[in-house]
Amino acid sequence: MHIEQAKQQLTAGRYLPAVRHAFARHWQQQQDFASWLDYMICKRQWGYALSSCHTQQALRWQQQPVWQRWWQGIYRHRARQLANLIAEAQCDTQTTPAIVKAYQQQVKCWRAQQQQNLQQLGQRLTSGSVAVVGNSPNLAGQQLGATIDRHDTVIRFNQFASQQTHPADLGNKLTIWVMAPGYHGPVPEQVKWIIVTGPNMLWWQQRWPQLNHHSAKVVSIPLEYWRQCVKQLQAPPSAGFLLLHTLRQLIEPHKIECFGFGYQASSFEHYHISDPKHQPTSRHNWALERKIIAQWK
Repeated sequence: MHIEQAKQQLTAGRYLPAVRHAFARHWQQQQDFASWLDYMICKRQWGYALSSCHTQQALRWQQQPVWQRWWQGIYRHRARQLANLIAEAQCDTQTTPAIVKAYQQQVKCWRAQQQQNLQQLGQRLTSGSVAVVGNSPNLAGQQLGATIDRHDTVIRFNQFASQQTHPADLGNKLTIWVMAPGYHGPVPEQVKWIIVTGPNMLWWQQRWPQLNHHSAKVVSIPLEYWRQCVKQLQAPPSAGFLLLHTLRQLIEPHKIECFGFGYQASSFEHYHISDPKHQPTSRHNWALERKIIAQWK
């Protein structure tokens, strides 16, 4: 596979072995920083942090004189990507994150507290029953709100309520809120836990001004859980699938009850209960996700 085809496949969410091999082959042929960085980012999208040998290579790139880094294109966003890859591989929570200055201190704090917060989150989840409430329109008219709210922990995603929804169907309780990395809508004010989906996104480049002054504990999904999902799906997992998989690693599966997953298989016209105009991305392997979630249930 040619490298341009591989890039198109990666963008489309086709995480096939041939795609990763094409990036590896391109780096081997070119032996320059751009092809190396593309390969490392490709591997990270599969769920792999830098290996020890690639970390040494990354440090050599980073420690070159300024003029040499500029000549090789190691500046601006590429320099930030390199720095974040190194920090993640070294579990370095002391170095200032290579992101926009306005968010550096907050993200640094989140990184430092990640392991502790994950442990506390696991303890919170094991303390009782857990309801995971998706945004499927299948919830409409089902009058499941009271059933959902009876759970000890209730988890919801992104924009889960609007003028289109009714508490009788969805309930009101919210313990943990799950946010997609590219979400820019309103953030629930009173929520105490926020999980950012994606591959360990606290170690990557993001701008989350809506979270910068929020008092909630913010955690991201460990890279190993993302990698396990990609291995099953050969595609990037949706937020719902990734969250359910992660929960199954942290607590006993029988404590988890799902609501609002699935959609009308014949049409995506009614995909999202709170936003009728919202359409699903084609990057996810929806058919296989539905099959696996049905097995989990």
